[in-house]
Amino acid sequence: MKIEAFILRFGVVFGLVSSFTLFKRPSSKLWISLYLSNCLFNYLFDKSLVETKQIEYPVRFKPKIFKINVIYDFLVCPFLSVWYCQSTYHSKWSGIIGKLILFSIPQAIYEVLLERKTDALKFKGKWKWLYSFYLVFLVKIISRSIFAFMKKGELSK
Repeated sequence: MKIEAFILRFGVVFGLVSSFTLFKRPSSKLWISLYLSNCLFNYLFDKSLVETKQIEYPVRFKPKIFKINVIYDFLVCPFLSVWYCQSTYHSKWSGIIGKLILFSIPQAIYEVLLERKTDALKFKGKWKWLYSFYLVFLVKIISRSIFAFMKKGELSK
């Protein structure tokens, strides 16, 4: 089995197993909403990058239907963002920023390894690995901001 096929299968299994974390207390509605909003942001960013030919996914799930990496955008990355928010539920600013770095660096390294060692991801045009790191960082910040807004609304009920 090629490494790309293994990565796709692993992403599906990872997403299915990780779905149980959406029902973690104190509020599963909060985690599900955060998950869905993160899926939307991932889709919008990835679709934009693919359409502007900055990123290409030569090996992907259902290539005749999707030009984006749906497994990463809808099963892997959103769970990492939810876990980041769960881990910072009671954190102060220093903890939020520290965990942001701890979650973003491995994810960016994973993308760099995919690009350099497999055919699952190709950076095109002017896109560089550093931009991927910034984008991962940005998506986590957006997720945490949405989380803070939803948490504040939930606590005021």
